[in-house]
Amino acid sequence: MKKNNLFITILIGMIALVGCSDSSTDNATQEEPKESVQEYGVSELKLITVEERTSEGYKTIKVIDNKDELKSVQKIVVDADWGKSIEVSMPKPPEYRFRLNSSNYAISKTPNGDRLEIVIEGEAKYIKMSENESETLFELITGNKL
Repeated sequence: MKKNNLFITILIGMIALVGCSDSSTDNATQEEPKESVQEYGVSELKLITVEERTSEGYKTIKVIDNKDELKSVQKIVVDADWGKSIEVSMPKPPEYRFRLNSSNYAISKTPNGDRLEIVIEGEAKYIKMSENESETLFELITGNKL
Protein backbone atom coordinates (compact mmCIF):
# COMPACT_ATOMS: atom_id res chain seq x y z
CA MET A 1 0.00 0.00 0.00
CA LYS A 2 2.85 2.39 0.88
CA LYS A 3 4.51 1.60 -2.47
CA ASN A 4 1.29 2.48 -4.31
CA ASN A 5 0.92 5.81 -2.48
CA LEU A 6 4.56 6.68 -3.17
CA PHE A 7 4.20 5.71 -6.83
CA ILE A 8 1.01 7.79 -7.24
CA THR A 9 2.61 10.81 -5.53
CA ILE A 10 5.67 10.62 -7.79
CA LEU A 11 3.48 10.15 -10.88
CA ILE A 12 1.33 13.19 -10.06
CA GLY A 13 4.46 15.28 -9.39
CA MET A 14 5.99 14.30 -12.73
CA ILE A 15 2.78 15.10 -14.62
CA ALA A 16 2.62 18.51 -12.95
CA LEU A 17 6.27 19.24 -13.83
CA VAL A 18 5.85 18.19 -17.44
CA GLY A 19 2.66 20.24 -17.79
CA CYS A 20 4.32 23.36 -16.34
CA SER A 21 7.46 23.05 -18.45
CA ASP A 22 5.43 22.69 -21.68
CA SER A 23 3.45 25.89 -21.12
CA SER A 24 6.55 27.95 -20.32
CA THR A 25 8.27 26.66 -23.47
CA ASP A 26 5.29 27.66 -25.62
CA ASN A 27 5.29 31.18 -24.20
CA ALA A 28 9.01 31.60 -24.79
CA THR A 29 8.77 30.59 -28.44
CA GLN A 30 5.87 32.95 -29.07
CA GLU A 31 7.85 35.95 -27.85
CA GLU A 32 11.01 35.08 -29.77
CA PRO A 33 11.54 37.07 -33.00
CA LYS A 34 11.78 35.04 -36.18
CA GLU A 35 14.89 36.82 -37.40
CA SER A 36 17.20 39.53 -36.18
CA VAL A 37 20.04 41.53 -37.63
CA GLN A 38 22.86 42.91 -35.54
CA GLU A 39 25.50 44.98 -37.25
CA TYR A 40 27.05 48.46 -37.33
CA GLY A 41 26.91 48.75 -33.54
CA VAL A 42 23.18 49.47 -33.75
CA SER A 43 20.56 47.71 -31.68
CA GLU A 44 18.88 44.54 -32.87
CA LEU A 45 16.62 44.97 -35.92
CA LYS A 46 13.75 42.59 -36.62
CA LEU A 47 11.67 44.29 -39.29
CA ILE A 48 10.95 47.60 -40.97
CA THR A 49 7.43 48.71 -41.80
CA VAL A 50 7.36 51.15 -44.71
CA GLU A 51 4.39 53.48 -45.04
CA GLU A 52 3.31 55.61 -48.00
CA ARG A 53 1.36 58.87 -47.75
CA THR A 54 -2.11 58.69 -49.29
CA SER A 55 -5.05 61.08 -49.29
CA GLU A 56 -6.40 59.26 -46.20
CA GLY A 57 -3.09 59.31 -44.31
CA TYR A 58 -0.29 56.76 -44.27
CA LYS A 59 -0.74 53.13 -45.22
CA THR A 60 1.69 50.23 -44.96
CA ILE A 61 3.06 49.28 -48.36
CA LYS A 62 5.85 46.89 -47.37
CA VAL A 63 7.18 45.04 -44.34
CA ILE A 64 10.85 44.23 -44.69
CA ASP A 65 11.76 41.13 -42.69
CA ASN A 66 14.32 39.55 -45.00
CA LYS A 67 17.70 39.52 -43.26
CA ASP A 68 19.67 40.65 -46.33
CA GLU A 69 17.25 43.49 -47.14
CA LEU A 70 17.32 44.64 -43.50
CA LYS A 71 21.11 44.73 -43.55
CA SER A 72 21.12 46.66 -46.84
CA VAL A 73 18.66 49.31 -45.63
CA GLN A 74 20.49 49.63 -42.32
CA LYS A 75 23.89 49.93 -44.05
CA ILE A 76 22.68 52.67 -46.42
CA VAL A 77 21.05 54.67 -43.63
CA VAL A 78 23.75 54.22 -40.97
CA ASP A 79 26.66 54.88 -43.37
CA ALA A 80 25.07 58.03 -44.82
CA ASP A 81 26.83 61.36 -44.36
CA TRP A 82 24.11 63.09 -42.33
CA GLY A 83 24.06 66.84 -42.00
CA LYS A 84 23.67 67.63 -38.30
CA SER A 85 21.89 70.47 -36.53
CA ILE A 86 19.93 71.30 -39.65
CA GLU A 87 16.40 72.60 -39.46
CA VAL A 88 14.56 71.37 -42.54
CA SER A 89 11.17 72.61 -43.62
CA MET A 90 9.71 70.39 -46.31
CA PRO A 91 6.96 71.91 -48.49
CA LYS A 92 4.71 68.89 -47.91
CA PRO A 93 4.57 65.84 -45.65
CA PRO A 94 7.02 63.04 -46.54
CA GLU A 95 5.90 60.59 -49.21
CA TYR A 96 7.30 57.61 -47.30
CA ARG A 97 8.35 56.87 -43.76
CA PHE A 98 9.75 54.03 -41.71
CA ARG A 99 11.24 53.40 -38.30
CA LEU A 100 14.72 51.96 -37.91
CA ASN A 101 15.77 51.22 -34.34
CA SER A 102 14.70 54.29 -32.37
CA SER A 103 14.66 56.76 -35.27
CA ASN A 104 11.80 57.80 -37.56
CA TYR A 105 12.86 58.40 -41.15
CA ALA A 106 10.79 60.72 -43.34
CA ILE A 107 11.53 60.25 -47.04
CA SER A 108 10.64 62.49 -49.97
CA LYS A 109 11.59 62.43 -53.64
CA THR A 110 13.38 65.46 -55.02
CA PRO A 111 11.34 67.58 -57.49
CA ASN A 112 13.12 65.82 -60.40
CA GLY A 113 12.22 62.45 -58.89
CA ASP A 114 15.77 61.12 -59.27
CA ARG A 115 16.97 61.31 -55.65
CA LEU A 116 15.68 60.86 -52.13
CA GLU A 117 15.80 63.38 -49.32
CA ILE A 118 15.64 61.91 -45.83
CA VAL A 119 15.03 63.61 -42.52
CA ILE A 120 15.44 61.85 -39.19
CA GLU A 121 12.47 63.25 -37.33
CA GLY A 122 13.23 64.86 -33.99
CA GLU A 123 17.01 64.64 -34.48
CA ALA A 124 17.67 67.60 -36.83
CA LYS A 125 19.48 65.39 -39.35
CA TYR A 126 19.06 65.63 -43.12
CA ILE A 127 20.58 64.07 -46.23
CA LYS A 128 20.05 64.22 -49.95
CA MET A 129 21.10 60.76 -51.12
CA SER A 130 23.16 60.18 -54.26
CA GLU A 131 21.26 58.91 -57.30
CA ASN A 132 22.72 55.42 -56.90
CA GLU A 133 21.91 55.17 -53.17
CA SER A 134 18.46 56.66 -53.81
CA GLU A 135 17.65 54.02 -56.43
CA THR A 136 18.86 51.19 -54.20
CA LEU A 137 17.07 52.40 -51.08
CA PHE A 138 13.84 53.19 -52.93
CA GLU A 139 13.73 49.73 -54.49
CA LEU A 140 14.40 48.11 -51.09
CA ILE A 141 11.68 50.04 -49.25
CA THR A 142 8.98 50.06 -51.94
CA GLY A 143 9.80 47.24 -54.32
CA ASN A 144 9.58 49.75 -57.22
CA LYS A 145 12.14 51.61 -59.31
CA LEU A 146 12.71 55.28 -58.57
